[in-house]
Amino acid sequence: MLAPAALAFLVPFLVLSHVLYNYIRNPLRKIPAAHPLAHFTSFWIHSVRWRSIENATLKAAHDRLGPIVCLGPEEISVNCVKGGIRDVYAGGFEKSKAGKGGYNWYAFFSNYGGCVDLHLGNMDSDVDC
Repeated sequence: MLAPAALAFLVPFLVLSHVLYNYIRNPLRKIPAAHPLAHFTSFWIHSVRWRSIENATLKAAHDRLGPIVCLGPEEISVNCVKGGIRDVYAGGFEKSKAGKGGYNWYAFFSNYGGCVDLHLGNMDSDVDC
């Protein structure tokens, strides 16, 4: 059995090691954080949502930091199509047909004979779904 003094040192050390390890492994740490604790915990954004001031808080964060903002260790907010939603959902790649035996993932967005055009934001694009 460990002495209470050893436990008093060991437990905070293990918790801090776990937090730092998760921070270093998290790819979202490269995205600007809306709050200093955003890369470590989601408690701050839950508090904002509980107080019903999320819209104003996110608008201020996007005005300060740009189109993509980190809200928590596993959560981001995207505020625009060009440089934002396209980069997140389309991977920043230009659209093309299946070519070279690849999968035409744009067909996934087909809807009643139309196709979502991620470049123009409308239906019926020039890509055959």
